Amino acid sequence: MYLKRPVTLLVSLLLIYTSCVKKRDLTNNTVIAHISSSPDGLHPFNDNSADRSYIFQYTQKTLIKMDLEKLESVPFLIKEMPIPSADGYEYTYELIDGVKWDDGTPLTVDDVIFTTKIQIAPLTNNTQIKGIYSSVIENVRKHPENPNKFILRTKILHVSNLDIYGEIYIQQKKFWDPKGLLDNYTFEQIQDPKFQPSEEIVKWFNEFNSGDNSYKPEKLVGLGPYKITEFVVGSYITLEKKKNWYGANSSNIYDKAYPDKIIFKIISDDAAAYLAIKNQQIDVSTYLGTTKLLKLKQLDYFNENYNAEFMPQYSYNYIGLNMKPDGIEHKPFFVDKRVRRAMAHLVPVDEIIEVIGKGKAIRQVAHISPLQKAYDSTLKLIDLDVEKAKILLDEAGWVDTDGDNIRDKVVNGKKIPFSFKLSYMSGASSTKELILMIKESMYKAGVDAVPTPMDFTLFYKNAYEHKFDAMAGGWGGSASYSDPIQIWHTESWANKGSNFTGFGDAESDSLIRLGNTSLDPEKHIAAIRALQKKIYDEQPYVFLYSNTRKIVIHKRFDNAFMYAERPGVNLGNLKLKPEYSGLSLKPE
Repeated sequence: MYLKRPVTLLVSLLLIYTSCVKKRDLTNNTVIAHISSSPDGLHPFNDNSADRSYIFQYTQKTLIKMDLEKLESVPFLIKEMPIPSADGYEYTYELIDGVKWDDGTPLTVDDVIFTTKIQIAPLTNNTQIKGIYSSVIENVRKHPENPNKFILRTKILHVSNLDIYGEIYIQQKKFWDPKGLLDNYTFEQIQDPKFQPSEEIVKWFNEFNSGDNSYKPEKLVGLGPYKITEFVVGSYITLEKKKNWYGANSSNIYDKAYPDKIIFKIISDDAAAYLAIKNQQIDVSTYLGTTKLLKLKQLDYFNENYNAEFMPQYSYNYIGLNMKPDGIEHKPFFVDKRVRRAMAHLVPVDEIIEVIGKGKAIRQVAHISPLQKAYDSTLKLIDLDVEKAKILLDEAGWVDTDGDNIRDKVVNGKKIPFSFKLSYMSGASSTKELILMIKESMYKAGVDAVPTPMDFTLFYKNAYEHKFDAMAGGWGGSASYSDPIQIWHTESWANKGSNFTGFGDAESDSLIRLGNTSLDPEKHIAAIRALQKKIYDEQPYVFLYSNTRKIVIHKRFDNAFMYAERPGVNLGNLKLKPEYSGLSLKPE
């Protein structure tokens, strides 16, 4: 009785929203893009959310950019991709001509040096990503002959050094540091553990790290074609096309700025996003849920007005198995790779994709996406096979000795049942349903998977501290090379990094090192594929599937291209069709 009232209220509110929605003038050259959460801020260095990066595509610029079609790094603010020196430690860059800041002054090598110093400076509040750059960048110096050239010196040999500037947003030294305070400090001084900054520079960094530089539009400046004019936290962010922008005549697709405005509308609730799109209040979305998009695609009205696709992407979901448990609180269920392979045969991945993913997900066989060049296509999907799993468990010594339908084994003189905790993040009903499907399937082989929900903080705290039996997790990704050290190197387990399961040995560490340092593409790919095969054979993860990216673009725009690489769209390239002038809403 009491459960019906909030449901009725929700339905009433949705009906009110549908009937009272204000019709948009679709002749306006404005793109309204849906995002599901407010970015953590728009500071050029200190904030780090995916939505921030999405917005920065139009307000900021990097020296190098990921080409959404070619899926490779291409020069953006430089004339060509840098070629490594003979020893692979130095890279020479040359800035393109004609790039100007909003005050009309040109982009210079001094701006690049300033930006790089800030990225690795110990006083910058970017600790979550600082190590990625400080571990690689030794210094940047001006070229002795050409004022538009500079030389990057790296500390280590690594295939990703070529892309190091791919996500460093170049900042104007004159805007942030008009007095040139950072000129008084060399790269060596900045990176010295004994670095003692002056009171003046400490004050400067405190002001630079201020929250105002994350939210106030007048502080959110960059080289991109759009400027931020409004930032209403939790509601919307408005971008307006700059007047007299230097790149207006550029032929580069990533310089295009056809819309006069881009408004990022924050809608966290999937039902509300569904209604907003249904009523043409949203032009573009890459965040809509699978169920809601399938529902929309059943409407002729929606299909008349929108292009919509399920695009592959680079993220994947997995079940991680603790290969090195403490043996006390967490028993040695998964120390034998035969047991781990049995778990893979007991997870009904295809059924999960149909039921949970509505058929709009792609099976994952390894940690590398099939979209990438280094993917090993010889690796076979592991099928659901309860009988094969039973054989593997028997071979590993897990049998039902007491007739309770749960396998057991004597470990260190004590009999333990094969009853393990399967941890997952609480909240999403679909995740709970997935876990229950796994539990039901495993029980058929005499294995008891105990669903163990927990909040985000505790879930990852336990993962980093190796306090789990098995865990349902996921990793994001992109077309760019992902260093395997983070997830698969033994040091990342010993140091309580992201190698949660304890995978790895001297051989896998050697393959990681070879893959990271081989500048020859063939040797690099060979090493990465060998690592793939070893992970596949050792089965630290039961690889599940990769979700598809749900992309919706209104048909009033030309150039409605969709991409596998995040964010999946190029809003600046959306060009309003002439024939849509005067278009009005149609009833459903």
